[in-house]
Amino acid sequence: MGTKRYSPMMSVLLQAWLPITLILLWFAVSASSTSVFWPPLTEILGTLGEWAGSGALLRDALFSFGNYFLALLISLAVGLTVGTAIGLMPRLGLILDPYLDFFRSLPTVVFVPIIILTLGIGREPKVFLIFLACVWPILLNCMVGVRSIQPSIFEASNAYRIPLRLQIPKVVLAGALPQIAVGVRLAITIGIVMLVVSEMYGATEGVGYFILQSGQRFQLAAAWAGTLMVGVIGWVFTSVYALAEHRLLRWNREQDAGPTTRTRKGARS
Repeated sequence: MGTKRYSPMMSVLLQAWLPITLILLWFAVSASSTSVFWPPLTEILGTLGEWAGSGALLRDALFSFGNYFLALLISLAVGLTVGTAIGLMPRLGLILDPYLDFFRSLPTVVFVPIIILTLGIGREPKVFLIFLACVWPILLNCMVGVRSIQPSIFEASNAYRIPLRLQIPKVVLAGALPQIAVGVRLAITIGIVMLVVSEMYGATEGVGYFILQSGQRFQLAAAWAGTLMVGVIGWVFTSVYALAEHRLLRWNREQDAGPTTRTRKGARS
């Protein structure tokens, strides 16, 4: 029995109904709350509006997500380069696999105080920490994707004398793209977590710094507002990426569907 496929928009709607229901339930339950730790949702949204109206939200978001996207781009460049090299050269993989297993098993959070003390409290340590969190899923999934390409594909490429500079983008990365897409999806989520964590140590601006300072001052509505905003932005990022991934991997789905599905489509047309 085949798995039923939904359009990207329908998938987003199916995923969105539960969060929307929970938010409405949160609004109803918290409306009469007088607890300092569980402020009403209306107060949280009001605080979020004040944060946005003062211009501080835009400054914090530009700082935080500027670091995030820069680190993600560096992670893509390093992860794809190193992952492709290790995937294509078994001997190199044999040498580096123990080290990769060791470093990927270390939680990136343990590096936060060390990196902050070493590099200071500016932009650089935040970018480096987000990079450390994002690069591993991209690198390892790229490596696995390259290794999973059938040898016959390389033999055919060599038989047609396709140069290596064309084999890398057209054969290697294209063949490993489904696995790479999984790594990028993981990196997007992990990077947002590290974005917040990195700004809770030795920072003077950013969304994570805002959440930490609000909590320390017992401004729980503001802390909830920052947390809610990070969650919404993270959901938007993953949804946009899901739409892009759906388009990029259309050829892979058609290939998996096999000739029977394509024949049916041709018969209907």
